[in-house]
Amino acid sequence: MSLKKIFIVTGIVVALAFLAIVFFISPQKEKIVLQEQNENQENAMPAALPSETESSGNLENVEKARKIFENISRETVSDKTKKEGSKRIDFKNQKGSPIPLSDFEKALGVEVYPKLREYLSNGYQVFYCPGMGEKKELGVFLQYNMEKIYVGFTYEVLEMMTGWENTILPNLHTVLFPGIDFSEDNLNQKIEFRDGKYRYAEIYLPGGDKGSINYDAIEYGIIVAVSPSCLDKVHPYYESVESN
Repeated sequence: MSLKKIFIVTGIVVALAFLAIVFFISPQKEKIVLQEQNENQENAMPAALPSETESSGNLENVEKARKIFENISRETVSDKTKKEGSKRIDFKNQKGSPIPLSDFEKALGVEVYPKLREYLSNGYQVFYCPGMGEKKELGVFLQYNMEKIYVGFTYEVLEMMTGWENTILPNLHTVLFPGIDFSEDNLNQKIEFRDGKYRYAEIYLPGGDKGSINYDAIEYGIIVAVSPSCLDKVHPYYESVESN
């Protein structure tokens, strides 16, 4: 074979080898690029949000708690309640089990002060006392988790409650003042708590009427009510709540 033919054959072989390499590497490179693009897109996507069930608690409990409170707001004050001075209501589901405090909060749009919340159990009640006419003076009791407290704990609770005072109206208004349509200005009004028989603050209700928020930290929990007289009436019961 002449030298010229050898060069030609060699050139053809090299060309074919080069084309084979190009056709083999190009798809692989394209595949790698696509994989990298997909990975980048996945990394850029936001984390999946929790499902409605996960984020809203037990929906049956929430709805049941809402209905119980609606019944409290609508029912007439019985002669028995007038005689006894107050009525206390437990929140239980269809099976008769207590509805957790977290579901109660979701049902009524309530928000317990976080620093206090970690020391509470699922024990709570809504109560009311007969007011003028057929009106009700409402309140709520929040029970401590007895495994997390110790002698003298109420002094620390009072400090936590002081931290809650600035937002206790917007956090509890749906329980303490049901049926009253508060504006944002009403809810965010500046209120000043003072020491008295109980810790208390005067507030302005929509329309210019005055109201109040009163609370006391006792051995077994926190009592919050819209009048000192109602707090007086339920105080003896909650002082002995551990034995009930």
